[in-house]
Amino acid sequence: MCARYTLTKAQKDLLIRYQVKFPAGYKPNYNLAPTQKGLVITADEPDTAQLMHFGLVPYWAQSTKLDFSTLNARSEEIMGKKTFAPLITHRKTCLVLADGFYEWDKKTGETLPYRFVLKDRDLFAFAGLWSQWKDQFSGEVYRSFTIMTTQANETVGKVHAPKFRMPVILSREEEALWLSKDLGTPDLLNLCKAYPDELMDCYRVDKAVNATVIKGVINNRPELIQAIN
Repeated sequence: MCARYTLTKAQKDLLIRYQVKFPAGYKPNYNLAPTQKGLVITADEPDTAQLMHFGLVPYWAQSTKLDFSTLNARSEEIMGKKTFAPLITHRKTCLVLADGFYEWDKKTGETLPYRFVLKDRDLFAFAGLWSQWKDQFSGEVYRSFTIMTTQANETVGKVHAPKFRMPVILSREEEALWLSKDLGTPDLLNLCKAYPDELMDCYRVDKAVNATVIKGVINNRPELIQAIN
C-alpha cells in the first residue's frame, strides 16, 4: 500500500525532466498525505501537469468525502472493481510524480517509518488513475487520483512484509506507455509489476513523519526526509 509519499523537487527540476506546463501553486511536499494535492500528468492532457487530490472520489459519489479504500488500486483486481475498471477501460490513466514514498515497520510493536527511493533516478512516477467529480448543485469540480499497487518486492518487503503491497513505479519508457491510449488493457496492466530490488533503497526517518497534521498545521518540513541511525 502507498498512503504517504514525497515530491520535494523544485519546479525548475521537474520542468527539466517533464517538459510540460505547470500549474500555479505547486510547492514541494515532504509528507504528501490523503486529500492533499499531488502533481499528476494525465493521458488526456499529456502536455500539462495538474494538481489533484490524493484519494480517488468516483464521479458517481454523493460527496467528496474520501473512502480510504480508494487511495490505492490493486492492479491484479482492478477489472473486477466498479470504481476502477471504467477508468482503466476509458484510459483515465495518469503519472503521479514523486521522489520517494513511506512505509512503516510494525514488526517490533513500534511504528517505525522508512522512506523508499530509487538508486537510478531521483524523480519518478507512480502509475495512477484519476477521476473527476462534479457537484450537481454548485458545479464544483473535484479531481482526484489513486496509485496503482502490486505485490511488494524484497526491498519493500523487509519493512512491509512481502504479502503486502508496494506502489507501481514506472520506468521512463513505461511512463509513455501508461499514458498511451493505443495500448490494450492487458498490455497496460502488464506494466504493473514490482520495481527491481537492485534499483531501490530505503532508510529510517524520524517518527515525526507519522503525523499528517500538528496543531492544525499540515506537517510538511524538509527535516522529515532526513535519515536517522
